[in-house]
Amino acid sequence: MLYVVNNAKKWLLPLVCVLGFLLQAQAQDELELANEYYTNGEFEKALTIYSKLARNKQYVYEIHKNYLDAMLKLQQLDEAEKYLRRQVKAYPTEGLFNVDYGVVLGLMGRREEAQKHFESFIAAVRKDDNLIKYAARYFINANLFDYAEQLYLIGRKNGNDKFIYELAVLYSLSGKVDKMIEEYMELLTEGERQLDYVQSVLQSRIRDEDAFAKMEGILIRYLQKYPDQIVYNEMMLWYYIQLKEFGKALVQAKAIDRRKKLEGMGLYDLGMIAVENKDFQNAIKIFEYMIERYPSGDLYPVARRMLIKSREEVIKNTFPVDMVKIRQLVNDYTKMLTEVGLRESTAEAARSMALLQAFYLDNKDTAIKVLEQIVISPAIANKRDIIAQAKLDLGDIYLLKGEPWESTLFYAQVEKAEKNTNIGQLAKLRNARLSYFKGDFEFAKEYLDVLKEATSREIANDAMQLSLLIGDNLELDTAETTLREFSAIELLVFQNKFDEALARYDKMLLTYPNHSLTDEIYWAQANIYLKRGQFGQAIDRLKKIVEEYGDDILADDALFTMAKIQEENLKDKATAMQLYQDVLIKYKGSIYTAEARRRFRTLRGDNVN
Repeated sequence: MLYVVNNAKKWLLPLVCVLGFLLQAQAQDELELANEYYTNGEFEKALTIYSKLARNKQYVYEIHKNYLDAMLKLQQLDEAEKYLRRQVKAYPTEGLFNVDYGVVLGLMGRREEAQKHFESFIAAVRKDDNLIKYAARYFINANLFDYAEQLYLIGRKNGNDKFIYELAVLYSLSGKVDKMIEEYMELLTEGERQLDYVQSVLQSRIRDEDAFAKMEGILIRYLQKYPDQIVYNEMMLWYYIQLKEFGKALVQAKAIDRRKKLEGMGLYDLGMIAVENKDFQNAIKIFEYMIERYPSGDLYPVARRMLIKSREEVIKNTFPVDMVKIRQLVNDYTKMLTEVGLRESTAEAARSMALLQAFYLDNKDTAIKVLEQIVISPAIANKRDIIAQAKLDLGDIYLLKGEPWESTLFYAQVEKAEKNTNIGQLAKLRNARLSYFKGDFEFAKEYLDVLKEATSREIANDAMQLSLLIGDNLELDTAETTLREFSAIELLVFQNKFDEALARYDKMLLTYPNHSLTDEIYWAQANIYLKRGQFGQAIDRLKKIVEEYGDDILADDALFTMAKIQEENLKDKATAMQLYQDVLIKYKGSIYTAEARRRFRTLRGDNVN
């Protein structure tokens, strides 16, 4: 008898295993079928199978999302509530089921009951940080951000985890930008190792300018709260650079420079950023401070050069240009070169001096001698880019002298020696422009169309604009008469022969009324008048562009330039503000939008240094 029992047991265990395997295989087939029904939108068929599988704990997690969604799509709220109540009872600390249960109660109109359930669930998980993170994630998925925040703040009180990353992400998702910023400022209490991360995250997550503006007050508060932590000075420096408020950035850069003993390195970087953004007034302040503080430092020579260069840019763009100040600049450059000599670090200063001599003081031969020295100097022999740029300058000056053949030779030398480089493409652009001046439009356009794909965006944009000008007008004037006259006048402008150019532009307007080049002529005249300090005449031409060609490519340029004249030259704050506002309203996609908004806010008093 014992043998029979033992023999039965021997066969029973494998039989149970085989049966279990078959049942599991059957359930897996049913799951796949239910999922297929769900995917195809056959929710009732899917529910029949899901409801059966839901009795098996092994499949609860796997079917939950589709099962619940199918019930909700078929408005089977009572069934969904019963199903979830069973799961909540079986898994009282499981965020997936508890959050969905509260959501379904809300959908049924039982909001108070849902709230009580959420409170009870939060109380159940509040002591376990891992359960808090898991539960908060489901609240976020359900857009129940307040409950997620409540959980994270409870977790923070537990003292094991500050939940900074989680809260920062939550506040970003829920649009609480100021609170998000505060969390990242808290993260910086850990020191500078978090600085790059925080800056990168804030830059990617804050798109709205008004939201970004909230950061200043928070930064100031943390700077005052933690005066010994230099990371907040670093953060404020970064913030002001983003806003291009280089005056405020300088205050922070000075503090960082003193405390970290940078010997002016960070200040120099800030000055160069200001130069790149054409804020030469603040660049001057930065380089002046460097020269005063570090008169014997390694960066003194380059800071001195950049100071003169920044002053040069201010003088050249303050109309009418003050020739006395131009001569002073030349003297400053000459003094520097006399003291230091011609070398790599001073070659750019020598170039700047030569260009001032040629284009402002009409000392073309003096300029040519300086540039030729750069080209043949043994001290600069290894700096191909500097030599190439000096050759392009020589080409420009010979064109200024009325010797285009010499210009072509220099441009061609650079183009051949520097193929597939930015400066080589710049040489190609110069040659295309020269061909345009001479009226060889087909050759010029051929060059320009290649340069549209240039790696330098500035070169590509210039090439595209000139190519469009040629192409559009050749289609309307196959004889090339009008375009030939226009390009010849543009050469006169390049050569600073403004009186003759203005007279010939006026003649063109009379000879070819309402021509496609009319707005281009107005624009060219406005720029001549601006350079000569004749602001009324400049505004008159710019107004014509805005009023008569408001939908054309130069309209936003004209409107923005009018605003700048009113602000910088005529000191009419109210009119300038109105014009900047017009740019923002009429030309939302303009490249001037950001700058117009910044200038408008500055005039309004939003960003007073």
